[in-house]
Amino acid sequence: MKNIITLSILGCLTITTQAQEDDDNNLIDNPSFEIIDGKISKLSKLKKIEMAKDWTSPTAMKADLFSKKAKEVATAPDNVYGREFPMDGDNYAGIVAYSYNNKEPRTYIQTEFIGPLKKDVEYCIKYYVSLSDLSKYGVNNLGMYVSKTPIEIESKEDIIFEKEKEIAHVVTPSDNSVKMARYNWEPVCGIYKATGKERYLIIGNFKNNKDTKYEKLKKKPDIKGTQMPKAYYYVDNVEVFVLENPEDCDCSNKKEESTGESVIYHKQFTSEDGFTIEQQVKFSTIYFDNLKTDIDPIMETDLENLVKLLKENPEIKIEVNAHADKDEVVAAAKQPDNEKWQKIDEKRAEVIKEYLVKNGIDESRLIVKSHSSLRSASDGTTALDKAKNRRVEFKIVE
Repeated sequence: MKNIITLSILGCLTITTQAQEDDDNNLIDNPSFEIIDGKISKLSKLKKIEMAKDWTSPTAMKADLFSKKAKEVATAPDNVYGREFPMDGDNYAGIVAYSYNNKEPRTYIQTEFIGPLKKDVEYCIKYYVSLSDLSKYGVNNLGMYVSKTPIEIESKEDIIFEKEKEIAHVVTPSDNSVKMARYNWEPVCGIYKATGKERYLIIGNFKNNKDTKYEKLKKKPDIKGTQMPKAYYYVDNVEVFVLENPEDCDCSNKKEESTGESVIYHKQFTSEDGFTIEQQVKFSTIYFDNLKTDIDPIMETDLENLVKLLKENPEIKIEVNAHADKDEVVAAAKQPDNEKWQKIDEKRAEVIKEYLVKNGIDESRLIVKSHSSLRSASDGTTALDKAKNRRVEFKIVE
């Protein structure tokens, strides 16, 4: 589903771009609930999934819709169930996947494919979930039911499939793990081989509580409200597409979160002639990929030159000044559970310090400072401008 393209400009710039293919092949017409029937400003209550075009609830217990443009309990990111930013756009759905002792009916979301599925063709069904902050439980069995006809149940009841004929159309997630991530969108996906003419998709938990694994969670101290004895999940970005490469439907390895374009800035000087030691140290700036702390191979030559320079001038002490891009700081704030993204500037500083010490530079010669996104090298808005801000700079000190 993703392509890697590398563009090199000799002696000046190296850019690596990762782009998501378009979703023209998606059989879901309103995958992130952005198209709304009616005025979204009137969304001030829950149980409003029907406001999202082409989405319904198959039972009388309606699923929820949240939006940045909504009011009160149905807002995003802050709502009655906790706090979560939409993965894409302004909106996302919400469902009850489990409640302790079945005290509350589950909810489901249902939609019709753009066209019927073709017999013997394999499809990948994928969507993303985020466990709400006030959920006391996380569960597995977040599944997908594929049907030739819609489900229409007038009562508030769980949809539990026990007949083999029905179970055959329930897609179990490839890893079927308990989904525990709060402040983080996790993929749920599985492969379905069509029998032909299936037209509907229903998302939810279709197994009994006794067959559903659950784990308890403690409420985070910074979250207001009382925990609810259930597993409530936000849902976003639903995809159904013809499977050509099995890796496109593998959610078990927890691939790195994609935050869009990936660009590494690299300005390399081909000669040291005419530059002072101070200038050579300054020109050794190391740049990083978006939301990454590892040293990219294209930066190794710059670090090797810096090590050589420091060894040739043992009296020099340097400041190691680490920086982050503003977008990285925003991304980290949106997902505080994602430890890798927190204080990413400090982590970059430590990575560089560790490299220098490992290569023979005494730790006493290094003064480490972190500046978050407060000292931008560029105020531009292009991917290249932002890449210039993801850096560790060096400066000779007394």
